[in-house]
Amino acid sequence: MQVVLSIRIPKELKERMERYKIDWKRVITEAIEEKLRQLEAEEALRELDKLNEGIPPAPAPSWRLIREDRDSN
Repeated sequence: MQVVLSIRIPKELKERMERYKIDWKRVITEAIEEKLRQLEAEEALRELDKLNEGIPPAPAPSWRLIREDRDSN
């Protein structure tokens, strides 16, 4: 299902757009989708940061712990 989204743009911009045979609906839709992907990724990172706040830091880097475990066997 699609809905109509109307925006006002300067007349000069509309005239410039009319000079080119471009599917402006597709261009605008892709720009909106890209912006939404960016915003959703930023939101996911903020949520991960909140989750990480409650986790204490590791006593040593994970590679060092793995190396020590391998060397002890």
